[in-house]
Amino acid sequence: MEISPKARVLFFVMLAVIIIGNSSVINAGNQDAGNSLSVFLDLPGQADADFIRQEIPVVEYVRDRAQADIHIIMSIHPAGAAGSTYTISFIGRGIYQDKDYQLSYWAPASDTFDQTRRGYTRKIKMGLAPFIGAASISDRMVIEYLAPGPEITAKAEPVRDPWNYWIIESYGGGSYSREETRNSLHLRYGIFADRITAERKTRLRPYGNYYERNFITGDTTITSTSVRGGFDSYHIISLGDHWGVGAFGDIFISTFHNLNFSGEISPAIEYSLFPYREATRRSITLAWRFGLGYYDYVEETIFDKTEEFLYGQALVLSADFRQPWGNIRAGLTGFHHFHDFRSNRTELSGVLNLRIVEGLALNLSASFNLINDLVAIPKADLSLEEILLEQRRRASSYEFSANVGLSYTFGSRVTGVFNPRLSH
Repeated sequence: MEISPKARVLFFVMLAVIIIGNSSVINAGNQDAGNSLSVFLDLPGQADADFIRQEIPVVEYVRDRAQADIHIIMSIHPAGAAGSTYTISFIGRGIYQDKDYQLSYWAPASDTFDQTRRGYTRKIKMGLAPFIGAASISDRMVIEYLAPGPEITAKAEPVRDPWNYWIIESYGGGSYSREETRNSLHLRYGIFADRITAERKTRLRPYGNYYERNFITGDTTITSTSVRGGFDSYHIISLGDHWGVGAFGDIFISTFHNLNFSGEISPAIEYSLFPYREATRRSITLAWRFGLGYYDYVEETIFDKTEEFLYGQALVLSADFRQPWGNIRAGLTGFHHFHDFRSNRTELSGVLNLRIVEGLALNLSASFNLINDLVAIPKADLSLEEILLEQRRRASSYEFSANVGLSYTFGSRVTGVFNPRLSH
């Protein structure tokens, strides 16, 4: 098969960059990059970091820029309805201190999410080439060009981590607002403690919220308070490319849900139709969970309970595809309690972003829930004040929501110039 001229140019440019990078290390003499190359990804929220890590596995990704050999900073500069420019800066640290440069990628608005992330990931691959060429891992690097060939991947060397892969994030804060006739106070805190490896993942998360609102009418003040908090945790174990098992442990306190305290333990098992390594592109999974819970209610429930133990099970089917034609995500959940099969819930949701033709895209999202498992509804009638201020949850047999959108982009395909003048 004949290779196009563009493919030849791309191949030789990348080869030349790697040769130059290797030459700089040889000339340096006493400098050695070590057995791995560490990278810190400083990305906006729209970027798909998991996809980048999967597509470029030869480097080691670190959580702090101070630990990195290369700091990659990506910024997005919208150009109206035409699209966006992705500016990617590569900042060398340590022995790479003098290797700083920048690449850019133009993403037309008509491109799908998958096309866009493949585009900026390809630019990151090209930008990392001289750094990899200057490191001792260069013998495990494969240069890709446009001719067909076998897919080759490389795995990074094992990392010695004094934190044993634990990453801890804490947050806390509050807000207060006041007018002549009303005021509100909101306090919140939480901690995320996560450990994620290829074999296992663990989360420990305590959190809490306090919300107070006061409404002043003449000489009367109406106060609404809400307390919500708890502890979420799970431990998941990988069993090959298609299976995973784990357990969930949750504590939940909520005045809105009529719960002084609830504690649940739920073992679970999941099967993935596609290998988990393909999850950033396509995923169909089926999971089963069995749960045991203890519930202590604020007020007596409509079933004459102040506390009780409940058993239940859930079956969850989910699908997620990110392809050049667009994205689709859907989920179906069925749940019931064992003490009464009429105490059940069915949840169906879906999101579709479809590229119909170039420039024309359809966006749909909807969810529909059949609710028959609200065992914590208070027995006493709610006052008008509690209803209007939404202080307690009310009985409902269903929930439904839907969104639809259509967009069409047309015009010049070469307007990807970044011009920051008067943009602040």
